[in-house]
Amino acid sequence: MLYSLLSRIAALSIGLLFAFSAATAAAQQTRLPDIGTAGGSVMSIDRELAVGDMYMRQIRASAPIVGDPVLNAYLHDIGTRLVRNTNDVKFPFKFFWVNQDQINAFAFFGGHVGVNTGLIAETRNESELASVLAHEIAHVSQRHIVRNMDAMERSGPTAIATMLGSILLGIVNPELGMAAISASMAGMQQRSINYTRLFEQEADRIGITILAETGFDPMGAPDFFGRLAEKYRYASKLPEMLLTHPLSESRIADTRVRAERLRQNMQLQRDELSFWLAKYRVLVRHIGRYNATAARNDMNDPNPTIATAARYGLAIALLDSNQPQAAAEALAPLLEKDPYNTFYVDVQTDIFLAQKRFDEALEMLQQAYQRMPNERTITINFANAAMQAGKLDLAIDLLRDYLIREDKNVVAMSLLVDAYRQRGDTSAMHEARAELLALHGQFDQAIDSLHRAHRDSSSTLEQRRLQARIEQLMAAKRQLENLG
Repeated sequence: MLYSLLSRIAALSIGLLFAFSAATAAAQQTRLPDIGTAGGSVMSIDRELAVGDMYMRQIRASAPIVGDPVLNAYLHDIGTRLVRNTNDVKFPFKFFWVNQDQINAFAFFGGHVGVNTGLIAETRNESELASVLAHEIAHVSQRHIVRNMDAMERSGPTAIATMLGSILLGIVNPELGMAAISASMAGMQQRSINYTRLFEQEADRIGITILAETGFDPMGAPDFFGRLAEKYRYASKLPEMLLTHPLSESRIADTRVRAERLRQNMQLQRDELSFWLAKYRVLVRHIGRYNATAARNDMNDPNPTIATAARYGLAIALLDSNQPQAAAEALAPLLEKDPYNTFYVDVQTDIFLAQKRFDEALEMLQQAYQRMPNERTITINFANAAMQAGKLDLAIDLLRDYLIREDKNVVAMSLLVDAYRQRGDTSAMHEARAELLALHGQFDQAIDSLHRAHRDSSSTLEQRRLQARIEQLMAAKRQLENLG
């Protein structure tokens, strides 16, 4: 996997070299000012969105992206709340989890913010998690990657291409990525390094302001980064977060002073149940650091929120060890108290399905769907339960309606492919599969799949529509190639 990704990175770096050389040449010919858009002489907003989309397709194909709808809904919720209190937002943000236990988060072109599952495992409260997200949001809103490229433009296009390649490399292996960045920066002027330091300071300042204005405790930033710096002060191998965000004592001190000032007049009573449920879900199901014995111990925690989340973790641990009845008994008090909590509904759905109690699963999800139509977790669980119950038309209707709103949801698209396959609708299956392949940047295979859909369709109108989509994907492929 890593070798494959490194090959893609090399290709992307070369492609971006030509793209930005062309952009620089065009800018030198016209030199029209891009008023109010930092870094616009190197990369326009439209180009940043296109490059960000390209990177995201490559990451979907190569990195261990988490498809868990409950965790994705939680991350989207907390990220969106922070973005609402962010100035200079130029495009929609997209948040996603990477299933790696290293402590890290990263941001790149076009509003993409990735968070390692290891980060939430390390944080002690929601404000600490939100502080990291706010910091990354600030990097994006201030266009720090693009502005750094602008600063490096005089160093030549090779330096820019090398830096871009190391950015994506650093997402997968920060040590290699930082080494590549260091090598590329070795021949640059000192002001490039100073720009990076200034950008970190700016992200600190703006991120803490975003944190406070969203109602989180601004002390979450200095508390988390300070604890991380102290924990790894003498470590020979640093976590990813410290490789990509080096922390000095003065920087942490400045952050603490700013946070204390912002905190003075704030009301800080927050419901953190969702954070703890997400954390225990990660620990049990994705990182595997937690088991039923540990969960039972934590159910005695004096903090009732942690005790509740530990019971939830116990239910997941029991379910994942093929004990659905024991899992149901553990989850029952939580579900009775809060029957529409999506964390609980998701696990209860899996319990029902494991016990082949399809009618009960569908009844529960029907009620939840009526209250929360098109909510991510409910919809995907409802469609999955409908498929397992043999109600393929219901599943397809749910997924098609949902994908109108969230057309890049890989889990929903994968389910739709399977639902069409089970129904024997080969034309629709190939069409859905084409969209899934396109999300992973596999345009040639996607176009081939659409040709198969076109061949299997008996409707002239459908064939025309499919031909139009083939042309759209061919145009997307050419756009990708033209970036190089």
